[in-house]
Amino acid sequence: MKKLILLFTLLFFINYASADDNLVLQGLATFDWATKTQFERDENINKIKNIIYKDNIVKKYPRKEFKEKYKAFLKDENFKKHYIEISNGQKQNETERLAGFYTQKYNIMYMYGIQFKNDIYTTYYYDMMGNLRYIDKMSENYPNFPYYSHQYRIDGKLAGSIYFTAYDTQYVFKNGEFKGVWFKDTMFNAKAKKILTRTNY
Repeated sequence: MKKLILLFTLLFFINYASADDNLVLQGLATFDWATKTQFERDENINKIKNIIYKDNIVKKYPRKEFKEKYKAFLKDENFKKHYIEISNGQKQNETERLAGFYTQKYNIMYMYGIQFKNDIYTTYYYDMMGNLRYIDKMSENYPNFPYYSHQYRIDGKLAGSIYFTAYDTQYVFKNGEFKGVWFKDTMFNAKAKKILTRTNY
């Protein structure tokens, strides 16, 4: 469950933090998940699943191939600089957009994300020693809604996927299975039951 919540947190936060200042992300969707019939919800889930899990999606890169592909990003040599920038509330510098992730109890940064301005379709997540842990790959229509994101672990395995229909609405999948839909601070399952809440909305 902790890994699942981490996935939700990372993808949601970087979506918010990496928006270009010149781009206004529009769309606060009308959320009718609870009033839909079960048939309608299942139909909606399958429709989204077919969009984000196309035939060409790679679910597991060979570890060696994945590390070779992202060799230049495996280590953030500027991790101390990024720590200082993020700790000082800086959300971007000349070449990068930044986001920090903190423990809820002690408010200690445990991970941070970098999105390079010359490649907005990839986000890199590092631990506090500058070691790459996750990568997000955005669909080509990002940051315009709707778009989706696939997150990969450092071993090349697909960790999960999220389909964004609006700033406040995200459909979450893990291992190809629907886990829930976030609407603002609440996650609902396929039967429209509340299953999680978050404080980072």
